[in-house]
Amino acid sequence: MPIGISLPIQVGNNGYFEQTLDTNSAYRVNLINLLNTVPGERRYNPSFGCRLWTTVFEPNDELLNIKVQNIIKEDISKWVGGVSVGEITILTNNPNGNTNLTDSYILYINVQFIITATNQTDNIELVIDNNV
Repeated sequence: MPIGISLPIQVGNNGYFEQTLDTNSAYRVNLINLLNTVPGERRYNPSFGCRLWTTVFEPNDELLNIKVQNIIKEDISKWVGGVSVGEITILTNNPNGNTNLTDSYILYINVQFIITATNQTDNIELVIDNNV
């Protein structure tokens, strides 16, 4: 039995949109959707979204990691119930080895989440890039 719609929205084999079929996939899609939505983007729910995009132009100092972690935890607890946030890893340099990205306005974020009902753990990798 389908639980939700998979993102990005695509037509599946049965002619309907692709759907999530298990709890882990449904929570994963919901979290990715939340973290990639800028508040004000949703027409009829303008407060929905994650405030991560406000941190892209913040100074790249030791306080940035704390601020990003707090935003992620607060916004997930506000919008996605039944999930707790585990470890959050934030890189301000490219994981491919280029370490001179302090002025590039890119954040590489890995969020570990735990589904409280099943105690399953999963990770989401996210790139916040305002250079696009």
